Amino acid sequence: MTRILVMLCTLAIGTTGCSEELQRQILPHQAIPGTLPQTWMRIDGQPVDAAQLDVDKTVCRGAMDEANNAAGNNARLHPEVFGYSEGMISVYSSCMAQNGYAAAK
Repeated sequence: MTRILVMLCTLAIGTTGCSEELQRQILPHQAIPGTLPQTWMRIDGQPVDAAQLDVDKTVCRGAMDEANNAAGNNARLHPEVFGYSEGMISVYSSCMAQNGYAAAK
């Protein structure tokens, strides 16, 4: 039953991920895992260049995936659906900081 719900969620929602409510229905006794920051600002106060931000996000997602695989956590196949671990979020945020960004609040 859970596999069917996961497949339906994946097919219906696609790459945007499941809603928190649907995740609670699929995995009722597990905490909702973390998400990556969605809004960024430049540390130096300059305006954000959207094209460069997309490049930097892609590079940092790659760094996050490499760190996750190096740690032996490659079982987390679809973090965009099931959430990101604290370690994954930390690597991603650190990479973004190295590129001059801070998560906007």
